[in-house]
Amino acid sequence: MMNLYGADDHLLAITDTIGADFHAHSYIQVSISLEDPFEIEVGGNCFSSKGIIIDSNVRHRFNGHNNPLLFMLIDSTSICAEPFRTRLDNNQIHVFSSDMIDRITVFVKDSYGSILNSTDYTNFLTHIYRLLAMVTIEPKPTDPRIIEVMNLLKGCDASEHSVDIFAQQVHLSNSRLSHLFKESTGIPLSGYLVLHKLQKAIYLIFEGMSVTDAALTAGFDSPSHFAATSKRLLGMSAKDISKDSVFLKVSRYQ
Repeated sequence: MMNLYGADDHLLAITDTIGADFHAHSYIQVSISLEDPFEIEVGGNCFSSKGIIIDSNVRHRFNGHNNPLLFMLIDSTSICAEPFRTRLDNNQIHVFSSDMIDRITVFVKDSYGSILNSTDYTNFLTHIYRLLAMVTIEPKPTDPRIIEVMNLLKGCDASEHSVDIFAQQVHLSNSRLSHLFKESTGIPLSGYLVLHKLQKAIYLIFEGMSVTDAALTAGFDSPSHFAATSKRLLGMSAKDISKDSVFLKVSRYQ
């Protein structure tokens, strides 16, 4: 069973089990066990931990873990990632103290079942940051052109999600739109679009669409492109994601 939350600049999942082959991705990963320590291999070193931050582009592997786990994948260039980058302090990993993780475990177990909408999720995530002794940074876009792009994405039913198309719709160059988007939201537009497509495909699968149709409708070049993106970011296949799972798309910008 997995509860998956798709946000603007990250994905968060609470799952019963995890096991992934060696992989690396451009996202910062935070993994917190909700029961026993998990086995993880990073840079040739295998060790047990209850909570860890792994920097972007660091190869790692989780060995079979059959206890509940919370993990986040955070766009490494977004403002959301800054507190985690500070905690990493130029290291590949940061291991949280057991006492800190124990407090988070109690909170998560008591609270995640009550997340029903974006407001609930924001409150949940803010409290996790507080327990991690981190400060959340939540910019709000004010530029009307960026707001228009985000509204177009929010209600889009097209499979094409190129920067060029959105730039034309708001009468900006590609580079200018990308700059304004990062400036207004703290998220690079290219990374935002990848998460948008991944979340859209997952949502369509949960609505009953086939993996192939969901991948193409969401804007992936092919089902294999979607599968590779899913495997690279989440360490699991689309079939694994949709099996006995619940997905909720949440946004700070609604």
